[in-house]
Amino acid sequence: MIVRIPAVRKKALILVAIGLGVVAAGGLTYYQLLKAGFVHYGKYDHRDRGSLRVGGQAPDLDLTMYDGSSVRLSQLWGGAQPVFVVFGSCT
Repeated sequence: MIVRIPAVRKKALILVAIGLGVVAAGGLTYYQLLKAGFVHYGKYDHRDRGSLRVGGQAPDLDLTMYDGSSVRLSQLWGGAQPVFVVFGSCT
């Protein structure tokens, strides 16, 4: 059994398919430009490509503890417990 699609619906399906293709190509292009650093993610995104690498030694930072006191990261190295430092924000 052959189902015939009316010409108006056929044109609408073709336009939807083309529109989805254009949106997908635009999204992929935006993602690639974002990865390459040509497009910045947001107004408040001030990240720079630095010299930190996975597995490398952490820089000696001045950290603020939950109670408001300050501690240097080098004071925590070599202790009996591991050091767990979290950078980021909860949004």
